[in-house]
Amino acid sequence: MKCFHLLFLLLVLLLEATTLKPILAHSSQVNDANRIRCLEKERRALLDIKGELVDIHGRLSSWGNEENKRDCCKWEGVHCHNRSNHVTQLKLAFYQLQGKISTSLLELEHLRYLDFSENDFEYAPIPEFIGSLTKLRYLKLSNSNFSGPIPHQIGNMISLEYLDISRNGLEGGIPKHLGNLNSLVILYMNGNNLTGDLHELISSLSGPTEKKLEILDLSMNTISGLFPNMSRFSSLMTLDLHENQLTGPIGEDNLRLPNLTYLDLSFNRITGPVPDLSISSSLQYLYLSNNMFNGTLTQSIGRLSQLQELDLSINEFLQVQFSHRWAPDFQLEYLHLSGCKLGNYFPRWLKTQTELLFIDISGTGISDTTPSWFGSISPTLMYINATNNQIYGSFPNFSFSSGGPLLPYLGSYRRVLDLSRNKISGSVNFLCNITDWQLLDLSDNLFSGQIPDCFAKFEWLVYINLANNHLSGEIPYSFGSLSALSLLHLRNNSLSGGLPTSMSNCTSLEMIDVGDNRLTGKIPDWVGNSFSEVRILILSSNGFHGSVPLSLCRLANLQILDISSNKISGAIPDCLEDFTAMREKQNPYLFWGPKETFPFTHRLENAYLMWKGKEVRYVNYVGLVKLIDFSNNNLVGRIPSNITKLVGLVGLNVSRNNLVGPIPTDVGELELLNFLDLSRNRLSGSIPNSVCDLSHLGVLDLSYNKLSGRLPRCSQGLTFDESAFEGNVGLCGLPLNKSCPGDKSHESPTSRVGGSDAGEEFEYDRFITGGFYIALGVGFVVGFWGIFGTILFNKTFRYAIFKWWDTIYDLVLVRMEVNKVRLWSCFQKRRFRQS
Repeated sequence: MKCFHLLFLLLVLLLEATTLKPILAHSSQVNDANRIRCLEKERRALLDIKGELVDIHGRLSSWGNEENKRDCCKWEGVHCHNRSNHVTQLKLAFYQLQGKISTSLLELEHLRYLDFSENDFEYAPIPEFIGSLTKLRYLKLSNSNFSGPIPHQIGNMISLEYLDISRNGLEGGIPKHLGNLNSLVILYMNGNNLTGDLHELISSLSGPTEKKLEILDLSMNTISGLFPNMSRFSSLMTLDLHENQLTGPIGEDNLRLPNLTYLDLSFNRITGPVPDLSISSSLQYLYLSNNMFNGTLTQSIGRLSQLQELDLSINEFLQVQFSHRWAPDFQLEYLHLSGCKLGNYFPRWLKTQTELLFIDISGTGISDTTPSWFGSISPTLMYINATNNQIYGSFPNFSFSSGGPLLPYLGSYRRVLDLSRNKISGSVNFLCNITDWQLLDLSDNLFSGQIPDCFAKFEWLVYINLANNHLSGEIPYSFGSLSALSLLHLRNNSLSGGLPTSMSNCTSLEMIDVGDNRLTGKIPDWVGNSFSEVRILILSSNGFHGSVPLSLCRLANLQILDISSNKISGAIPDCLEDFTAMREKQNPYLFWGPKETFPFTHRLENAYLMWKGKEVRYVNYVGLVKLIDFSNNNLVGRIPSNITKLVGLVGLNVSRNNLVGPIPTDVGELELLNFLDLSRNRLSGSIPNSVCDLSHLGVLDLSYNKLSGRLPRCSQGLTFDESAFEGNVGLCGLPLNKSCPGDKSHESPTSRVGGSDAGEEFEYDRFITGGFYIALGVGFVVGFWGIFGTILFNKTFRYAIFKWWDTIYDLVLVRMEVNKVRLWSCFQKRRFRQS
């Protein structure tokens, strides 16, 4: 019986223990949750740190003295050690903090991780006391608007493994003590204003640092000098020195880095041959673009079996030519050879590259047909740029897979094809084999036939340029399915018919250029109703007829409207003042493009315009041009007076029409005008005096109208010759050789100056006006807009204009010297007579 009782007692105790265990555990957890882990000394230090920061967005609102905020280990961005409860990490990146960093940071003696990146410390220097945080292993202060020198105290940190002070305004060099950081593995100093000789800067890292350093980024600074020997950094895996001012060749042994996987020396001035990098057998990313490398790239580069990305572009003296049988060991994903010399023949070694995603062989001197295998070189190829070569023959059909991977270089972009400025012929039907095109540029080739009507499923297409080819037929109806289309270039072909009504669905269009074709019909009303985003509309040199639709005035964003050389009749609409964008004076440093801009060489702002009588291609600065061109039509009626409200206009051309009435009296309000052509109409009345306010005017043509009266007497003088006013029999005054009624063209010299030598004085004055000021006038005509405008807008003209200017400048100087001699002669003659 006693044994039974004992057994019962044991069972009760066991049951109690089993029941109480979860209760006690829960009680322990509750107490743990309510327990304040934060150490009081460190809590006060954190509050002091907050007190000297400006937290405009309240990101540190969890930091406080209230009862529910006393545990600093739960504060935003604060992390404590699980056992010791010391604050070990302070992560305050992207908080948009201002103010300054408090010295109370030193109270956090066990801090291992500190991140103040992506804030704004308003050009303050990096605090020197940070160097006293000797237990810190991770320090990130990038893009936080620090300035001044790098504090040498950072060299005292005997535990730092990661240091990032990139993208600030730091100046000077690298402190010598940084070489003492025997734990440093990663060092980012890119995007600052660091200067000095690279050899000296690298010497500052000599010592324990050079043995362990794996990542060194000094890119985007102003570091100069020759390339030093980096071989002693034996652990280096990433070396980035791009966008500096390095010069000279790279020594044969200066890049013996066996662990190197990433090397970027692009955008410097390095010369000589490309170094043999075969010792870096793990190299995956090699960027040497925009330098001055020369000679022939050796076949040793083919031994880099891990190489994935190769960029040798814009090294115009570098020859990348291999034998037809050369087969490299690597399989590239990214190949950029733009501007190198590949030779006349299409590089056959590309046939071995079956994993390519990106290839740019533009401007490489290829004069060959495209081999048939190129269409299936890689099923995942997403970006092809072969522009500006001499490639001829037909282009092969594609057998690429649709919906390939998105490239990190292209962001969210899909497939890109640029074959522009070659001599490729045949049809463009090969485009129909792929539906995920996003950019298509086949301009300036010899393509012929009709544009295939296969665009119904091209949902990604944003840019299509088929200009300057021999295409015929009508614009495909399926263009109306291109809902993402932003820019459409079809100019200078032989397209016929009208604009298909389906295109009214292309509501994302910002630029339409169908000039120089054989299009007919009326300009549809839906152009103004559907294309609310359009900024450039060019319909010139076609067969459009009828009146200018009033709906065009709804295009508030319009900057360029060109309907010249058609058969447009009727009056110029009175609603032109509704072109809101033309009423704004454009900041010359602001340019526009579509909401998303294509990478690399593709800028989506280019247009062909008739400018000063010549067709000009504007590439980079078309956003500056605000132009209306109604010339060479059958327009009647008056020039609307409210056209002078378009104060942003740079060019206005309504010549070769049947316009009547006066020139708007306040035409001077268009003060940015560089080009004004009202010639060959039936305009009457006098030339308004406000013309004198057009200080930027480089070209003026009012010829062959019915204008009358005296030419305005401008204080700066009209700087145009007679041809600007000829054909107006009623005009008189300078510079026309015709006196106005009442002028005293032959008044007595004595009545003007008196004295026996008055005739000499009169001759002297006439000489000054006719010679000296004309010479100055030449300088003015080719002045700010005459030269700067053309230079600004067109690279091709830039070189021609500078050459032309040198000639004009020399002529002006010669004329001025002749004038000085003649003036001195007159002066001496007068003195002689007086004596």
